Amino acid sequence: MKRIYIKTFAILFSMLFVATSCTNDWEQLNTDPNNPVQAPFTNVLAHSIRLTGDAFFDDWQGMNNFCSYAGEITKIQYIDEAKYNYRDNVVYTAWSNYYEIQLDLKKLIEAAKADGRNLSEGVALTWSVYLWQMAVDQWGDIPYSEALMAEEGNNTPKYDAASDIYKDLLNKIEEANDLLSKPNITDDLGDGDILYNGDVAKWREFANAIHLRIAMRLSYVEPATAQAEVEKILTNPDKYPLWAGRSDEAKLQWQGTNPYDEPYYYNRYVSNRDDHGMAKTMIDTLLSFNDPRISAFAKPATLDGVYRGMVEGGAQVDLKSISRIGAMYRDDPAGYTYFLRYAEVMFDIAEAANNGWNTGSYTKEGAYEAGIKASFDETYGSTYSPLYGQDEAAALAAYMANPKVKLTGNAGTHFDLNLDNDMTKIFVQKWIAMFKEGQELWAFQRRTNYPPMSAAPESVYPGHTVGPFRYPYPSTEFNLNKEHVEAAAQGIVDHFWGKQIFWDTRQGVQ
Repeated sequence: MKRIYIKTFAILFSMLFVATSCTNDWEQLNTDPNNPVQAPFTNVLAHSIRLTGDAFFDDWQGMNNFCSYAGEITKIQYIDEAKYNYRDNVVYTAWSNYYEIQLDLKKLIEAAKADGRNLSEGVALTWSVYLWQMAVDQWGDIPYSEALMAEEGNNTPKYDAASDIYKDLLNKIEEANDLLSKPNITDDLGDGDILYNGDVAKWREFANAIHLRIAMRLSYVEPATAQAEVEKILTNPDKYPLWAGRSDEAKLQWQGTNPYDEPYYYNRYVSNRDDHGMAKTMIDTLLSFNDPRISAFAKPATLDGVYRGMVEGGAQVDLKSISRIGAMYRDDPAGYTYFLRYAEVMFDIAEAANNGWNTGSYTKEGAYEAGIKASFDETYGSTYSPLYGQDEAAALAAYMANPKVKLTGNAGTHFDLNLDNDMTKIFVQKWIAMFKEGQELWAFQRRTNYPPMSAAPESVYPGHTVGPFRYPYPSTEFNLNKEHVEAAAQGIVDHFWGKQIFWDTRQGVQ
């Protein structure tokens, strides 16, 4: 099982950071060039990126939980997670993986700062911010300012308010952009940069895409802050450059050899599991739009050749009647894990423009169309896709002319989710384009209420009107950090509900 590799590597890398020298006078004598006391930056960077893809975009996190909460992929047998019957060991593994990666990144940042290596510091800081935001979006209040201080003797860190963490992340991602704007020419990321192969410009653009994501998450709860941050980025392209296209986006291509197979492939063809299929919400949306991308996202049901989704957390049905995940997203061992897509950046800009914010040289229509085209390019561009080699331009033109897709200039209002307004159309297309990005899909659904989804019909916690507000805290926290976690858990009901993440402003949900 891949998690064995993950845990082992995490421990080994953490151990390599522990200094072994006992005296100042014999420093040279105690230094063995064949046994370094600190792992090379490039090795730890590669490990951090790979572990992120393996731990948070796999079956246990992505398919079992978040993609189901957001209505795109769901469990079709052994349906526990889709019914919110969570496994505490899975929750703990996610929690510990976040902090293990962050500890390694903290040490990378400290070492790079001490050596004046701006590029290395900026890259590690960018990845750290990316992961901190995901953790906050998953749990809300978490240990942050006092986290990663066990070596200093603090084993019971306080929990920081999610809103306070977000404010600090805005500062940190600003710092990352500054660092990456002036890299030291002697600094080298090495072969461990498995995301961008040492391309500093793309890392900097990635940092600014994260900055935009954070700002847009605040759009309903702190609109003035969100607007100021977004306008700062979009009206200063020299200072805050953004990706030019899909070739720049943050996606990890897997090697395609065991154990480094794409996680969805590994689950299906190495672990030999068939527990996941397409969610009813996703399939029904694609069918209602006559969306040609459906054949890339999904396979027809083997029962009758019809595209059909499973009710998320619903009663068991004939497995042959449910569409499985499309070949390009599950059958390619050297497929991709998508961390942040170019399409998402374009849809964020389109939403900002629809709000009436200053988006610089971008227009609402231009950004919206660029986002849809990027998604079409993705689904038409893989040899694993049934769409490969077809006339993408004609299909895209027909799709853009669909009244359900074409913008009309009717901006719409907060939570006014109908296809007569442009905001909803932007939300629909962004949600479709973020396929497999379970964590981000779930955060997007909670922020926008799109798609509007009821709680799972077979929920083990009846009485709630919508899906989870948050992820449960691991039981280990209640055993080892009781005082602080209990304070953070005040107001939480049935592990998942009762206390919304601060940027979740939906009313009347429970």
